[in-house]
Amino acid sequence: MRVEERKELMFFNGNKTRFEMGQLLRASAETLGQGMMGNSYKAMMHDGPTIVVKRLRDLKPFSEKEFEALLRVIAGMQHPNLLPLLAYYHSRDEKLLLYKYAQNGNLFSRLHDGRDGNRVPLKWNSRLSIAKSVAGAMEYLHSNTKNPNIVPHGNLKTTNVLIDENDVALVSDYGLSALIAQPIAVQRMVIYKSPEYVQSKRVTAQSDVWSYGCLLLELLTGKISACSSPHGSNGVDLCGWVHRAVREEWTAEIFDKEIYRQKNVQSGMIRMLEIAMLCTERFPENRPGMSQVVREVEKIQAVPAASESVDEDDLSAERSFTDDSLSMYSTSHSGIILADN
Repeated sequence: MRVEERKELMFFNGNKTRFEMGQLLRASAETLGQGMMGNSYKAMMHDGPTIVVKRLRDLKPFSEKEFEALLRVIAGMQHPNLLPLLAYYHSRDEKLLLYKYAQNGNLFSRLHDGRDGNRVPLKWNSRLSIAKSVAGAMEYLHSNTKNPNIVPHGNLKTTNVLIDENDVALVSDYGLSALIAQPIAVQRMVIYKSPEYVQSKRVTAQSDVWSYGCLLLELLTGKISACSSPHGSNGVDLCGWVHRAVREEWTAEIFDKEIYRQKNVQSGMIRMLEIAMLCTERFPENRPGMSQVVREVEKIQAVPAASESVDEDDLSAERSFTDDSLSMYSTSHSGIILADN
């Protein structure tokens, strides 16, 4: 990265992580990826912390004052499951955002990497914890946005859910859609596109709920969504496939075998699937709000840590139980979450 040294990094009040631009320029850098809004780098400072630097591109024509004001709103969004914005850098040619580094990567990699070889399965309790954490962060964003120009999130996806060294899930990229020029944002953002977004190209709280439902489906199925599949890999139309599976009563095939064979998890998986289906209702007015989603996801209980794999006899019984339970849901479709208002 080439950065003019005539300006310094601007840290937000209350942030304990502080360092000089010179330290950042001397840091060992590693490219993490090319995102919708620019490249991200892991910067390992010799005498300071390891951070992530996001190099922005295709921004709206902000003045520096406008840019700072918008970032202060974003930095003011503080929740245990939001990735903290530490600082920024602004010059004519460079706009950088500095974030905490999440040591354990992102949810997409944790879910999908190594499926063809040896991998440590992502157990049910971990998936449930991530689902609860992301729901809480999204509810916070929906209820605490202080600037009407910042949509609640606008680009929730598994690569934007990071896992830190304590296995805490952190939602990233919140508020950034407000920085990007609208034609570019329409082309590059919103991986999980709700039916109404396809028509209107507008991000809303309801389209965020759809995205959250799609994320739950990735957690439950272990399958890559066609919307988020990397170049050269095949994905599945998760929403269409899951809704069709429930209608046709072969729902046992939905669940990821990494979690399906654990003991005592079936009722929780079914409940999460019901929530995911409500979040991905075709019409936005039929979807619950994130506060309702949080209430329902929090009711799902984790299983004892000692849960083990089941044998084939148990698996057959559980498969029958799962199909019966969800076929009842598919025929009644009683609006489980909405009924609890």
